[in-house]
Amino acid sequence: MPTSAHQSQIQELEARIQSLRSSQVQEVKDQLREARQTVASLEAEIAALTGTPIMGTTPARRQRTSSEDVRKGILKALASAPQGLSQKEISDATGLQYQTVVLFLKKNAKDFKTTGQMRAKRYFLR
Repeated sequence: MPTSAHQSQIQELEARIQSLRSSQVQEVKDQLREARQTVASLEAEIAALTGTPIMGTTPARRQRTSSEDVRKGILKALASAPQGLSQKEISDATGLQYQTVVLFLKKNAKDFKTTGQMRAKRYFLR
């Protein structure tokens, strides 16, 4: 049977182990912080030498195009093309994604006249 002296020694050793673990964790965290600072300074140096930012250093989020901007762009492109435009030509003229143009034209079909079928389909303003 463990005596109270043994119990106190066990508790003392467990506390010491916990202390050693926490100091090791802190050391590793400090090393990680230093490594990240080194990487950041190296990326900044590369960016300065090449003139281009390193991928991942500045998060580039896509900007959502508002539905009003999509509408204005497509209407402007069709207004400047009396011969009509295909979906691909509208996409190229407006700089919008092809699927954005397709979806917009599908949802707003009543606003446009069309001729042809499939790839030969052309869109006009009503």
